[in-house]
Amino acid sequence: MFYPSIQTVRDDLRTTQSAVTWTITAYLIGLAVFPLMWSNLADRYGRKPIYMISMLVFTCGSVGCALSKSLVALIISRVIQAAGSSSVQSSGAGTISDIYPREQRGTALGIYYLGPLLGPCLGPLIGGYIGQDVGWRWVFWVLAILGGIMTILSTFVLPETHRRIVSKKHRIQQVNIAPLLSLKENNPLVDLATIRHPAVFLALFHFAVLFGTYYVNSTGQPLAYENIYDLSQGTAGLCFLVMGVGCIIGSLSGGRITDILLARRKRILIENGKQNQEEGLTLADVAVPAEARLEAVWVGTSLFLAGIIIGGWLIDRRLALAGVLVVQFCIGAGMAFTFQCLGSYLIDVFPTKSARITGVQGFWRNVLGAILVQVFPTMLDNIGWGWSYTVMFFLTIISFAGIMFVVYRGTALRKRYGPSAKI
Repeated sequence: MFYPSIQTVRDDLRTTQSAVTWTITAYLIGLAVFPLMWSNLADRYGRKPIYMISMLVFTCGSVGCALSKSLVALIISRVIQAAGSSSVQSSGAGTISDIYPREQRGTALGIYYLGPLLGPCLGPLIGGYIGQDVGWRWVFWVLAILGGIMTILSTFVLPETHRRIVSKKHRIQQVNIAPLLSLKENNPLVDLATIRHPAVFLALFHFAVLFGTYYVNSTGQPLAYENIYDLSQGTAGLCFLVMGVGCIIGSLSGGRITDILLARRKRILIENGKQNQEEGLTLADVAVPAEARLEAVWVGTSLFLAGIIIGGWLIDRRLALAGVLVVQFCIGAGMAFTFQCLGSYLIDVFPTKSARITGVQGFWRNVLGAILVQVFPTMLDNIGWGWSYTVMFFLTIISFAGIMFVVYRGTALRKRYGPSAKI
């Protein structure tokens, strides 16, 4: 919601484009760091109290943004805002894993991931008109109101879903639940160390590059729409709807397809006699490598790559806005599809640590996103739109090669270097 107003904020607070970009960079850094804390706390104390506290923090941060009189105050408030909003990124995936079995998890995650993917698309649409009509501060007042509503709902409506806590409360036998760790063992740095596994590193690297490029594109589009195509702030926000539609299609289809691929691989294993079969063996009884979730990742990434390289040069040559919007749809659909494949894969690799591994992938993707967003204005000034997007295109090509290696050799990599090849 904040992106379309960033140039207005720059003028109102009498600062530079490079300096005001720190309001986005600081937010991304907050999104990277705080989920590690929230996910560990959620695994120890449950999902519900974390949602309650974090939504209250988000509300306070939004009020602080609305009242900020200087750039420093705005940046600090944005970090507080990120601290509150970031819990849902990690704990939300944990909630999905609590509720849904593995065979249905992809479809459920497809719906869940619409949140972080649609935010950069629908937010500018709403925020663009709010900032244009009543000022940029009201963007944050609206967010504060929404945060207050979510605080109330998480307190009085949202149930607890953590399996250990629910099973203890209702005296249900615990199944497939990670043991309660001590405060010393519950260390976010231990979670970050999962990057030492080659298969996990390559998946996280592709996740980070793809999301970082996507975020740079999302922050750069308002500049293109307003400065190159002479659109108003509100109309520029409206253009994000196209990418939003792509995100919806990509996320929902990606989630469903990963479940279909998982079921298909199980059938193949049964038919080929590669499992120790017993009388009445069903699909649910068969263990399938997590890499089955990645078999269609090339579809989403290829679509994303095409959108990035074509979109950058369309803007650079100031060609038809309609063409730019078409490639924005491709970027949204490709990103969401790939996002879903990678997210489902990592949760399948760490089935009892779903919230924590989601926090880890959030850390790496937002760290890289913050770096790319911060250097993007300098890239634009020095090499222009076309070559800036070309740099991101080739960076994504490198990470794409890594994830395709995981598709074909990931099971062997995990068997040799960990984590366990069996779910």
